Amino acid sequence: MAKQTHHKIGIMADSHGDPESIDKGAAFLRNQGCTMLVHLGDICDSNRFDTADACVDRVRTLEIVAVKGNNDHTLTADARGRRNPGIRPEKLSFLEDLPLSLTVGRVAFVHSRPFVKRLGLSAMIGTIGKRDAETYFKENPDGLLLRGHSHTPEIIYRIDRQVHFAPVDAGQTVELAGKRPCIVTCGALTFGVVMIWESGEDRLTCCSFSPNQTSMRK
Repeated sequence: MAKQTHHKIGIMADSHGDPESIDKGAAFLRNQGCTMLVHLGDICDSNRFDTADACVDRVRTLEIVAVKGNNDHTLTADARGRRNPGIRPEKLSFLEDLPLSLTVGRVAFVHSRPFVKRLGLSAMIGTIGKRDAETYFKENPDGLLLRGHSHTPEIIYRIDRQVHFAPVDAGQTVELAGKRPCIVTCGALTFGVVMIWESGEDRLTCCSFSPNQTSMRK
């Protein structure tokens, strides 16, 4: 994706094998007027083979654009080594073919870290600390990185050359003007958290809906 053509983009991440959380998150975001939905990875859970088909079906049926998460990768690698994994081959192929990153204009979508060319599959794991943030800011002076993996909503930005880490609460809207470049962790579907990016106004809103469960793994 290269052009920024959607006014409201709904951001979700980390459904961890819970198809109902995908349904609920997508319905909430559509009701808020989002014309494009993006899933930031860990659609499935590497310990929940039985729900992988359903989760992939939700993403495809609801026309959700997605990137690959570490659980998606681990599940497919494990399934390929089993005689009867209980997952349809076309669903495995869908997960395997997911990209590690996507871009819309100056905005990048990843599961964890943005340095895909340097890190390869390792970009899907690990947190973003001060050093990673400084590298991203230097390479993307007006960029916005939207990520999942860490589950707790947060924004990382720079003021007077100092890197700041700030939590983002449900119901909070963050005006991105003056905060770019910045990195935003978007929360997890299984905690009932999604975000809405309004591209025209350049702002993000953290939203909560009723989750299906409250336990998850990275």
